[in-house]
Amino acid sequence: MARTARQARAALKTDAKALNLVEFWEQRADVELRAPRNQAMAHRWRWSDIEPRLRVAARTVPIEECERRALVFANPGLDGKPYITNTLFAAYSLYNPGEQAPVHRHTPSASRFVLEGDGGFTVVEGEKLRMARGDLILTPAGTWHDHGNDGREPVIWVDVLDVPLVESLNATRFEFDYAESDPGTNSGQPVRKPVQTVRAPAGHSTNLYGAAGILPRFVSHRRGPNRHSPMFVYRWEATRQAFDRLRQYDGSPYDGVLIEYVDPTTGGAVMPTMAFRCQLLRAGERTRAQRKTASSLYCVLEGEGCTEVEGKRLDWQRNDVFTVPGWLWHEHRNAGSGDAFLYSVTDEPTLRKLGLFRAEGRRADGTVEPLID
Repeated sequence: MARTARQARAALKTDAKALNLVEFWEQRADVELRAPRNQAMAHRWRWSDIEPRLRVAARTVPIEECERRALVFANPGLDGKPYITNTLFAAYSLYNPGEQAPVHRHTPSASRFVLEGDGGFTVVEGEKLRMARGDLILTPAGTWHDHGNDGREPVIWVDVLDVPLVESLNATRFEFDYAESDPGTNSGQPVRKPVQTVRAPAGHSTNLYGAAGILPRFVSHRRGPNRHSPMFVYRWEATRQAFDRLRQYDGSPYDGVLIEYVDPTTGGAVMPTMAFRCQLLRAGERTRAQRKTASSLYCVLEGEGCTEVEGKRLDWQRNDVFTVPGWLWHEHRNAGSGDAFLYSVTDEPTLRKLGLFRAEGRRADGTVEPLID
């Protein structure tokens, strides 16, 4: 390059920096990626390591100090951020008997999957949802909710929210100024309250939406400011019964017998940004390798086995949590003598809406096929 051209390029570089510009030819490799960047790593968190620490927190951290007593999963590839993947936030949370967190709402969508205890509850938009192991509770974006435990033993669940996704869109907002009408006041004006009054009948979600193929037409299915599933609780008892009916089927070679918790009014994902699923791997069952642009986290409800992610083996057992970031080849194996059940949460609905979802599977002969549904 002639001296004058080199000088002109150098001057251009100086000018670009001063004008807050970047030369594309200098940054091209950072833009034109051949595969997703995948800063998040496949990783497993052992329940046996974390459960004792949760008990310590239960004895030493008052609920008044933290409001939500949680140990948050920090993916080792994300530089200490409290995120389990680039788009998902997750934690183990514990509430002691008699504790209750104040009512609040937020723009991130949230969920809880119950692991221990039978006295826990979440009140969502005036419906008190009691919890048992394996139950899925939804608190969609914008819904008022508060948590507590009126049982005799601590209750523990796994929280999953789309906090990183919402934060990347600069749309995070939390509100704590809940108020509701109080017939005991003379003014009739809403009164600030720390927790919600229970307004819905017991079993409201199940009463309205618990019968497959039947949709009540005498009520509004809009519960909160946004569109999402109006059914806020999905009981493990009903899910397990469904698996008992389905276990005779071959299932998917890539996922075993896989079910999704759906919005009963649409048949689609329960939230716009996240899908919630559970899969049965029968004794000795091993899935074929697959990869998706969507990220997923898994919680082991029953059984023991392993998941291999790009050659990295993640052994798992009851209550363990592990994650599979997007576009990584992975396969599951049930290493036990009984059934294994894996609960999972994925950002797949977001990628589908944006036209960014892709999936591939590896056939038995090693060739790759697109997975299209």
